[in-house]
Amino acid sequence: MKKSIAIFGGSLFEDIKYVKGSYEPTSMQAVIKLAKEYNIDNYSLGGMKIERAKRLIELLPMKELYSDCILALGEADIENPIEFESSLRNIIDYLQDQHIRPLLVSLPQELMSDARAVSIQDCIDRIAVEKNIDYIYEGKTTKLVSYMVLEEEDFSNAILYLC
Repeated sequence: MKKSIAIFGGSLFEDIKYVKGSYEPTSMQAVIKLAKEYNIDNYSLGGMKIERAKRLIELLPMKELYSDCILALGEADIENPIEFESSLRNIIDYLQDQHIRPLLVSLPQELMSDARAVSIQDCIDRIAVEKNIDYIYEGKTTKLVSYMVLEEEDFSNAILYLC
């Protein structure tokens, strides 16, 4: 029986990418590649804020449905980094209480020119290390991450490897 994975995120798992102020299709097709190996329920939605993801996660019978949960959140939460950190911690605690393994994904590198995005990225980094969670980081970093993705095509490989 295939492992079941839930995905909560924004543009990244819609297979689109933020480029110079707009969203464009990517070549990575991460969800399609994952679906060949696993049962995938993709709850991603462009502009998904962490509070919406949290409500969905709490409403769904997660424990009965999924063994893993990919969290690629933060793009839409740039206005509220303090609330973001608290909500991400709550989501991860909830998933772990349900015996569901979380997998974190960094913000897209294109957003890192915004100090608010850097603040959210710092939250994701800190939580991944504190809670020893597998973590995919897009771009170069000296931070402790499970998988560093330098090329767009490597992203799908990273997800497959860590799932």
